[in-house]
Amino acid sequence: MRTKITIFILTIISFVNIEAQYSKRSIKQIQFVSDSLLNLTPSQDASPYKDSILWVKGVVTTPVRVEGGRHQFYTGDRFRFVIKDPSDSVYNYITVVATDTAWFRDNIGIDLLVPGDSIEVLGVISEYRSLTQFEILKQSGCLNLLGTSKANLGPKTVGLNKFFNQSTIVRLNSEKYESAFIKFLDVTVLSINISEFTVADDAGNRITVDDQSNLIYGNTPPAPGTKLSSVQGYMFTNAASDWTVNPLRPTDYIISGAAPTILNIARVDSFPKPNSAVTIKSKIYVTGFTIASSELHYKINNGPSNKINLTTTGDSIYTGQIPASNVDSAIVTFYILARGSNNNISTFPPDTLREKLFYLTLNRNLTIQDVQFNPYGGGSSYSNMKATLRGIATTDRRIYGAINIQNGTGKWSGIRIRATNDTLIRRGDDVSVTGIIKEVSGLTLLDSSVISILSSNNSSPIPTKIKTAMVTTGAIDAEQYESVLLKLDSVYVVNLNEDSPSNQNFGEFGISENKNNSVGLRIDDYSTKIPFSNDTARAAGKGKIQLKKGDYFASIIAPLDYSFSNFKLLPRDSADFIGFKSLVSVKLENDLIPKYLKLDQNYPNPFNPSTTIRYHLPTNGEVNITVYNLVGQQVDELFNGKQNSGSFEVKFRANNLPSGIYFVKLQHERSSITKKIVFLK
Repeated sequence: MRTKITIFILTIISFVNIEAQYSKRSIKQIQFVSDSLLNLTPSQDASPYKDSILWVKGVVTTPVRVEGGRHQFYTGDRFRFVIKDPSDSVYNYITVVATDTAWFRDNIGIDLLVPGDSIEVLGVISEYRSLTQFEILKQSGCLNLLGTSKANLGPKTVGLNKFFNQSTIVRLNSEKYESAFIKFLDVTVLSINISEFTVADDAGNRITVDDQSNLIYGNTPPAPGTKLSSVQGYMFTNAASDWTVNPLRPTDYIISGAAPTILNIARVDSFPKPNSAVTIKSKIYVTGFTIASSELHYKINNGPSNKINLTTTGDSIYTGQIPASNVDSAIVTFYILARGSNNNISTFPPDTLREKLFYLTLNRNLTIQDVQFNPYGGGSSYSNMKATLRGIATTDRRIYGAINIQNGTGKWSGIRIRATNDTLIRRGDDVSVTGIIKEVSGLTLLDSSVISILSSNNSSPIPTKIKTAMVTTGAIDAEQYESVLLKLDSVYVVNLNEDSPSNQNFGEFGISENKNNSVGLRIDDYSTKIPFSNDTARAAGKGKIQLKKGDYFASIIAPLDYSFSNFKLLPRDSADFIGFKSLVSVKLENDLIPKYLKLDQNYPNPFNPSTTIRYHLPTNGEVNITVYNLVGQQVDELFNGKQNSGSFEVKFRANNLPSGIYFVKLQHERSSITKKIVFLK
């Protein structure tokens, strides 16, 4: 099999000119970032060679393919593996990606690489979720097999405090271990999430053990409370750009002490009243041992902590009863603690200070706010329970495949509904919906079976005004605004593709109030009625406006969604975009420096609805381009910022203005020029 690589690599003799064309750099040169940059807020951790095409040498440390022909790491239609410099220093690992599996398999034989292979590859340096990666160029002669290395491929033992202070990322100490094979000693499992789990050391520093390896994905993780003598894996980032450790296979973490598993916690009374005692049930067991004791700890509002012992009815089922709160709208929090006969302890939730199970005792009907309310983070306290909720529809199926209803405005007031007959619902309908409350991929929704339209053509809930930082992925308050109609004012397009440089464009661009930010709150083009696009082909083919970085919106209105591990806005139609201004000035391809300041006549003129304005700057300086009406009122600002000398053009769109005569003023340092333009609808 390995002759396949040799055959292809021998052809590199014919491509000597390729090697001579590009510079060579070591992995350390590519990865090194100075402490002064890492200490900035936010930390500047991108490679100094970002977007450069380079040759680099390294030793393959991870398989490309594993059992069953699967990729080692889940990356869609891409190969992904890690190489290292043979030295055991820092900044000596880098992630390598090849974006067309069929081409790299058939033409390069890249899937036959194994740990220990010494290679030289040609590629471009990119950043994805704050992780520097080396993307191999798709061309003949891009990979050279040098032989087999005897370099140490084992993990480096490092303290968790190098990466996190509690749950706060530490870029200064951790960046040097990006993509490295790292081992952590003596940690405890705090929580689990499908096949991922979180561990912490004795100081409370925590990290997610991620499932990016296909041999880990789908495995059942150790129970919370389980002691691990070690866990090892590769240091990658997740959707929030936080560090995660990624084992290649289950044997990469060693269990030193099994802890009780606490499962299927349920309360018998789904909607308790203030005078209701509430029975809690759970399945508790520990592999290889018995349960020595189990306790139910609870608290009513901010009152004292209470404890009762659970009793078992057999089959590992334990029950206990929390007394009535006798308080309307009380919050009753609780957790379960279990001790095995081996003296290991588990709690659920695993972190009883930050995470809490709770229920409300209400003397009224349930509202959307009650279902969504969770001040402790996580899903609904009514998950998997049947409920009837009422609200005004803010979206419908004519817009996109999702319907939200809302009760009033503000935090917790919106929820997604899903049903086979929801195509009858229209925006503005007052609806009553009965169904099962579910958590689907991090989004709370009402999986409904009965829908009643009580009235139609009602006023939409007033959008809740917020800032982008409040609802971007990772923001503490974001969950409170899930499915709520929001309004964000004075925002700029700061990133045309929030999924770049993954070589994929899902139609999501980023906005922020600070036009100098490089990432922002995601705006999804899920609705076909949105007049903007972040993709040139899509914009041209569907008559949409091609966005540019720096474009401005006076306001954007949309419900907040959560999908694919990210919060994002889902605008419904053109009315959700208010006051669009293309504050982007495009430099023309012209090497000549203008001799004097000049403002050309716009074209076309007269125009409807847009026109192009070209201008020429003899020197670098501050530039401002504004539009005024006949009475001298400013109606638009087309550009405001610094520009170098050269020729530029900017678009003016007058969609929301009346027909008439307007004036364009170009201000450059202390000089200005004004031109008359005519808008005819």
